[in-house]
Amino acid sequence: MSDPEVSFVVIAHNEAANIVNCLSAIASQTGARSFEILVVDDGSQDETAALVKQFGAGQPGTVTLLQHTVNRGRGAARQTGLKAARGELIAMVDSDIVLPADWLQRCSAVLVTEGVDAVGGIAIPDGDVSYLHRLFGLPPRVVPPTVPVSGCNGLYTRRVFEMVSVDPSLSEGEDVALNRAMEDAGLIARTLADVIVEHRETKGFLHTVRWLYQSGVGASRQLARYSEIRVPDVAFAGQLATIGVASVIAARRRAPFAWVAPFAYLFAASAVHVNGKFEVKGAAGRFLLATATDTVFLGGYFAGRAVGVKSFLRPRSHSARPETGGTW
Repeated sequence: MSDPEVSFVVIAHNEAANIVNCLSAIASQTGARSFEILVVDDGSQDETAALVKQFGAGQPGTVTLLQHTVNRGRGAARQTGLKAARGELIAMVDSDIVLPADWLQRCSAVLVTEGVDAVGGIAIPDGDVSYLHRLFGLPPRVVPPTVPVSGCNGLYTRRVFEMVSVDPSLSEGEDVALNRAMEDAGLIARTLADVIVEHRETKGFLHTVRWLYQSGVGASRQLARYSEIRVPDVAFAGQLATIGVASVIAARRRAPFAWVAPFAYLFAASAVHVNGKFEVKGAAGRFLLATATDTVFLGGYFAGRAVGVKSFLRPRSHSARPETGGTW
């Protein structure tokens, strides 16, 4: 059997609620003469694997299930799928993403006409506010990812993975590391601003707090590794500065009310964050409720940033530190 034109690598962990919609959207893509779908079940404890098998029974020869017996994390899951991929083009898609029917056609056209090595669309709502979107129903803004091609939806030429690789030791931030490796190798990646994909994340409240904490740890690691200051770094520095000033005032002047300042800063930062991710005009009540909820999430993220500061004590290297579990 000849190799497929496109390999779709789908990573999943406990995605029974979303996996069928994700696979159906892939199977409905236009613009590919032949394709394969490789689903990497990263140690799921729900019905994800059974649903993939059931879906594959109706798509003979195109769907392959690859399974990890334990949750190894996003980087390892992507690597497992990439090793099995046979296509000349390789698409990486998260299992909570629903692609528009023309995603492959539009992305592959750009690869050919503009000579770039990787392209991807913009997922909405953004991952760090998906819970807020579901709970409060605020319309999401179209916010470009912080990397040239987001890990949740990207189309790559095969030569990308002949030159660079996904870091299997990273349970989060693996797409940041991949984009960096591509840049170092002289490969060109870009986001297509007019290609919008649907993000159907189902994390609950506590899961979101934990995920943002882990994201904060990873963000500090990335700052230590790449020395590139981003807006979240500035926001975290502002929180540290506010806490520092409040602690000095409280100690020297015996003014316990100084501790109101860090909480006020956190609320203000959350308001800016929510406003940047949603259209809030005419929804003042929902905006305030979303902001109040986001203070918990942002607090978790800042806590992770603080824990991740220990990354600065390690020798600087672009190689990844071993990690033991996923942060799905």
